[in-house]
Amino acid sequence: MVVGVFPLGKLALLAIKHISKPISNMIKQKAKKNQSFKSLVVAPPARLYHVIDVRSKMWMLGLGQPRLIPPLTDAMTIQMGGDILGEMIIFIIGATLIIGEFKRQAKKDRLKHEKHRLHREKLEERIGDLTNKVSRQSKEIHQLRSKLVSRETYMGCSSTADLECN
Repeated sequence: MVVGVFPLGKLALLAIKHISKPISNMIKQKAKKNQSFKSLVVAPPARLYHVIDVRSKMWMLGLGQPRLIPPLTDAMTIQMGGDILGEMIIFIIGATLIIGEFKRQAKKDRLKHEKHRLHREKLEERIGDLTNKVSRQSKEIHQLRSKLVSRETYMGCSSTADLECN
């Protein structure tokens, strides 16, 4: 009897958010201190996200494409860029773990199939050996019967059930 399903997905998302916050805070601190880091690493994703966000909102509202998109302030650029990069780092780590698990499972399945293939080959070889053995034994039985028949005819017995012909 299942009472309820434990919300593992929600728990995983909560864990990812808690893990990404310190990473994004670290990125934000680095961007505040280092201007080149801010302008080359943090600002481009924030600006791209801002442009896409404004255009999509305008399109959904049916207002057409905006002529001029107001730029983000420095603080908003650092905030948004740090959050985006923090989430991206977590995403890359998660994707790497999933790909690694996929490769591990594929290797495990490949080894399992190889083991089954080798076992099947051994069984087929054994069946072939047993078939040859049965064939040889059949020939031997046939030869022994023919010798028995020739011996019986030599000794003058008319039937194999005749006990006096030994």
